[in-house]
Order: sequence, then structure tokens, then C-alpha cells
Amino acid sequence: MKACAEVEVEAGRRIRWSAAPPVVLRRTGPTRVHLVAAAGGPLGGDRLELRIRLAEDTELTIGSAGATVAQPGRPGSGPACWMVAAELAVGARLRWAPQPTVVCDRAELHAIVRVTLAERASVLVREEVLLGRYGQLGGRYRGTLSVDRVGVPLLRHTTVLDGADPALCGPAGTGGASAVGSLLVAGPGWCARGGGDRTSERREPGEKPDSGELPGVRWAVSELAGGGATLLLAVGESPRVAELLDGAGSSTGLDSGRH
Repeated sequence: MKACAEVEVEAGRRIRWSAAPPVVLRRTGPTRVHLVAAAGGPLGGDRLELRIRLAEDTELTIGSAGATVAQPGRPGSGPACWMVAAELAVGARLRWAPQPTVVCDRAELHAIVRVTLAERASVLVREEVLLGRYGQLGGRYRGTLSVDRVGVPLLRHTTVLDGADPALCGPAGTGGASAVGSLLVAGPGWCARGGGDRTSERREPGEKPDSGELPGVRWAVSELAGGGATLLLAVGESPRVAELLDGAGSSTGLDSGRH
């Protein structure tokens, strides 16, 4: 299946969109829309896309009504592909915070998020991937996040997971954890924080932690070159990863909650 949906916030803050099942959008607030599942999947071989455009000084929050569940397609169908491309004009603000993506056994999903920021534009990208349903090892996931700011590359980040690959699930990978999450915030004066004072690492008073470990979750924070942008990565148990991402997002001034 191939489908492309679009959502645009115009200069008068009017929200316009076009849906192409299974990529269906519903407005759920003055500045909020939700993705609503119109069919199962994505399945192997699907090519799905969402294009987002925000006019100057507008804002939009995009969530989802439920988890995205990637499932295997017919033999030889190849991976499913899910692309999100967002263009933000001067001073625009986007919050991308869908429910988790679940990659079932034998499924393969390539997820791509591309964001283009103009001057003073701000974005929060919250993503969580779960390897398999209950009792499953999980399939293969390749997620790419790229952000450009005023024509200059800000971030190029790729995550590769496979619940059936001992190397990717080993100590140098997820360490047997079933959930991997990330939170990118980019905008004037924002940063994402990790475990705060609960981190187990020792540090000087007033020094912000850049990594840590709490019961059920490990995390690390990286401030990106150019300033005003931070990437938080977390791995662990699903409820703990979600709690960490939401807590970090709430400290940025951009609410990361999945409303």
C-alpha cells in the first residue's frame, strides 16, 4: 500500500489537511491533531508518508490515538516505510509526540523523520520503539532522524534495532531491554534533561548530568553543536522509558505529553 497525507497550519492559524488511509488525521484541539489508525499495520512493503507545513509563528501538536504496530507482510514484500517530513517557517513550533511504535516478530520497519527549521523555529520530536508484543523478541527497526536549521545540518541520527540479533540485543546494544526512546528539542533556550537529581552518578553541585541510570532505564543527553538543541536517548523497560521522556519533555517549555 502507498499513501501520503498532508497537514498544514496557515498564516491565519487555520489547520488544513488531506488524509490518505491508512494515514488518517483528526483535529482534537485548536492547535492539535491526532493520527488515527484506519487499517492494521504498517505491513511489509507499505510506503506511508505524512507531510507537515507550518506557517510563520504558528504551532501544532501531533499525537496518535494508539500505538503504531508494524507487522510482517507477505514473503518477499520487503520492509515497511514510514516517512514524516516537516517544514517550519520563521518562529513556528511543532510537537511530534505519537504513541509508541511496536515492531512485531518478523516485521521490518524503516522510519524516517525529516525536519527543516527556519529562524526562531522550534521542534520537539518524541519517539519510542518497543521490540515486539508481550512474549515476543521483536522484529527489525531502522529509524532515521534528520534536522536542518536555516539550511545547516543540525542532526543526523540513526537507530537500528533487532530483537532477534544477539549483537544488537547484547551489552553494546539494548542490553536485553525492550524499549528505546528519544527526545529531540531544538529551539531558543530549550534543552532536554535526563534523570535529574535521581541519577546514580556523582557530580559537582549545580552540574547537569549528561547520562545516568535509574531502576529500569538508562539514559544519555547530548547537546548538539550550534546551541539550542539537545538529544536525549533512553533504553529500558517501556513504562520507565516513557516516564523519563515525558518528564524531560515537560522541562523544556514544550509539553511532550502524548495527549
